[in-house]
Amino acid sequence: MSITIVIERRSPELLEIPGVVGVAQGAHEGRSVVQVLVERRTPELMAKLPRTLDGFPVVVVESGEIRSQ
Repeated sequence: MSITIVIERRSPELLEIPGVVGVAQGAHEGRSVVQVLVERRTPELMAKLPRTLDGFPVVVVESGEIRSQ
């Protein structure tokens, strides 16, 4: 399964977790990863997030609040 499909299918459940503000495709060490954007990185939030999604590594990025303009 492609990372695009994984993100499309799994984003809704990730966005339901309080503190998660976005999900995107990224790269880390030359490999495609699922980036989970969070308002603030806390131990409680990190415990709720998966380390992988359908075989792709998850990288948590502290982005702050995201607002539409």
